[in-house]
Amino acid sequence: MKKYLSLISFLILYKSSFCQQKLNWHQPKFVEGVCVMDTSNIFHRIPLEMKNRVREGVWYLSTNTAGEFIHFKTSAKQITVKYALDSKDFSFPHMPATGVSGVDLFALDAHGKWNWAAGKYHFGDTCQYVYNHLAPETNNSDVSDFYLYLPLYNTVNWISIGVDENAKFLFAEKSRKKPIVAYGTSILQGGVTSRPGLAWTNILGRNIDRTIINLGFSGEGKLEAPIFDLMSIVDADMYILDCMPNLTDASYEEVKSRVMYGVKKLREKNKAVPILFAEHADAFIPFYMDTAEININDKSSKLIARVFNELKLSGTKNIFMLTDKEIDFDINSTVDGSHPNDIGMMKYALAYEKMIRKILNDLK
Repeated sequence: MKKYLSLISFLILYKSSFCQQKLNWHQPKFVEGVCVMDTSNIFHRIPLEMKNRVREGVWYLSTNTAGEFIHFKTSAKQITVKYALDSKDFSFPHMPATGVSGVDLFALDAHGKWNWAAGKYHFGDTCQYVYNHLAPETNNSDVSDFYLYLPLYNTVNWISIGVDENAKFLFAEKSRKKPIVAYGTSILQGGVTSRPGLAWTNILGRNIDRTIINLGFSGEGKLEAPIFDLMSIVDADMYILDCMPNLTDASYEEVKSRVMYGVKKLREKNKAVPILFAEHADAFIPFYMDTAEININDKSSKLIARVFNELKLSGTKNIFMLTDKEIDFDINSTVDGSHPNDIGMMKYALAYEKMIRKILNDLK
């Protein structure tokens, strides 16, 4: 009996010591996926000095961490992520808390494939994700590369990554590859996918091994001068302009004026940098029954196509168009006839990937 009680006591103490395993906590000094790091808040997508230059709605959405990620390397098999958010509205009626306010962990294996980790999560004053039994294959290395994608529609106040005190951990250096800067709407910001890693810009970034800087603003992506000014600061491999879902009521003259300013501004430093326009993705959804909505979206696509063709005729080089048919949405692609679900995000990312690979290869 005494031996039995001693064994029980040992197991309780062992379990207690395991549960209280000491973690070392690491806070990033920068994140990937921003044009210019805001020294007052590394998680803001637009620097503080621009606050009075953009509309209030744009500024608010720019504090959301859409498209941002933390790149780190560790030998840890368990990772705990704790963070605090500005808003306790963790979800939307048409978008789960895991997409609006969650984080998303991926690891790169020795074969160059991205592995996804499912975490146990809790949302509250302090949000937490715990990832256990991580085992991505490494290439003769004791550390693995991880991307931790940040919330798409919430504002991060602080974040800390905890690993076992005996595990190796380091933040990766900022990528030296030129990024692609994308400007658009809620679809670009990530609405309304189930997880941050499934936003089309994040899927695309993994597929082509490029950082995609996400300047998507829900309802506020309107080809505006201050955003073009910010984009022009970045020495980019390409610029993407995908704003037509927020310009369905705009006139031809207005869209043309804004596009002309944008193209001129983006070409000031690099006259050859490719600019990729996009039609309204929702203009081509076979068997979608709301014909009035389809007609509005189709009109929007034709408007940007007209502006694009005039630019081509005027001699503007290295501009390209991704059409609604190439994006290829169908009746399974959206949540509400407008915003893509995970299927739609995959379609969007694959259409962009195909076009971008062709453009960059042709321009080599």
